[in-house]
Amino acid sequence: MIGMPRIVAGLDVGSTKTCAVIVDPCNGPGEGCRPEVLGVGTAVTEGVRNRTVANIEAATESIRAALRDAEQMAGVEVSGVFAGVGGDHITIDRSIGVTAISGREIMPRDIENVHEVAQAVALPPDREILHVIPQDYMVDGRSGIQDPTGMQAIRLESEVCIISAGAVVCQNLRKAIDRAGYQVEELVLTPLASSLAVLSENSRIAGTALIEIGGASTEVLVFKDERLRLARTIPWGATTVSNDIVKGLGVPLEEAEALKAQYGSAQTRRVDPTEKLEISGPTPGGRRQVSRELLAHIIEQRLDEILGLVFDELDARDLLDDLPVGVVLTGGGVQLDGVVELAQEVFNMPVAKGLPGSGLDGIVEAIRKPECASAVGLALYGTNRRLDAGAGPVLRALGRVGGWIREFF
Repeated sequence: MIGMPRIVAGLDVGSTKTCAVIVDPCNGPGEGCRPEVLGVGTAVTEGVRNRTVANIEAATESIRAALRDAEQMAGVEVSGVFAGVGGDHITIDRSIGVTAISGREIMPRDIENVHEVAQAVALPPDREILHVIPQDYMVDGRSGIQDPTGMQAIRLESEVCIISAGAVVCQNLRKAIDRAGYQVEELVLTPLASSLAVLSENSRIAGTALIEIGGASTEVLVFKDERLRLARTIPWGATTVSNDIVKGLGVPLEEAEALKAQYGSAQTRRVDPTEKLEISGPTPGGRRQVSRELLAHIIEQRLDEILGLVFDELDARDLLDDLPVGVVLTGGGVQLDGVVELAQEVFNMPVAKGLPGSGLDGIVEAIRKPECASAVGLALYGTNRRLDAGAGPVLRALGRVGGWIREFF
């Protein structure tokens, strides 16, 4: 089974791991069909620093390896991918567009026009627009309107959010994917894609914060009334924790990663203080012992600091009281024992681990891991784009995702 045109691939090129997920958008007849996960592939990321391609050839090999594994599992070949972009080069700006209606009903083309006007902003040459998302509609000065279609009006305004990325970052990612033999169908903000995979519609309406701890950074999104209230990047992630272990225990990075994965805990009190770990010594071939409690202490200190920075961001914007659902943690950095409990102490609110796979068929267990959230979300984003393939240009401009991103703000 080769070259099925409707098959969708999501590709997350992270700082430490590259993950590809292949999905069939609709595995049955009728409107009730569900996306089916066909294949997943992972590879150690090479040539990427802080989610930015630093060595195109090395990154190309990682991309090719992950996608080929996913294709082999799925029994299909894909030509294009929906790829994620994240990091501290992402910026969010707001703009207002205005169009005259002249007393008639507002038509879909009027909404397209007002969006086009709103996004006609002068960006520096080193920026590239990823998404333009409506925040609010105003009809004859009345705000808070979710869908103005069919309303009688003289004037229509729309406030939009413009999400942009570093142009060079995007160009180098496209080049690496192209050299791997695939076409970039669209670049998507990575944490936005992750939110599709792990957040429910009800949680986006009620109010929740998504915290995605990746290798190089921690991404934060806050939703309320299905609108995005905050998007921030904290330039510390799981690799920061590993580097602390390197410094604290005097071991190589590879060994630090293995110790963290096998014996690490996000809370010191969760480990036996008498338990000892054997680690490499200061001389070649030498070995020594350290307490597991020390390893947990190093991990807890850094994770507590990262989560504390997120808390400060939410507090500074008076968002802590707008999160009745609480916090959802996802990304490869949240697999440690005790990380949910640590976050509960930091935020003093409900905290859950976000696992992708809800509402999907197929090999769901293969992707039901926090580190797969971005790739699954990218595939779901592409799935909705496939289903919207017959829609007009405004939906393409807005980067529509299902029924909710139209009302994203």
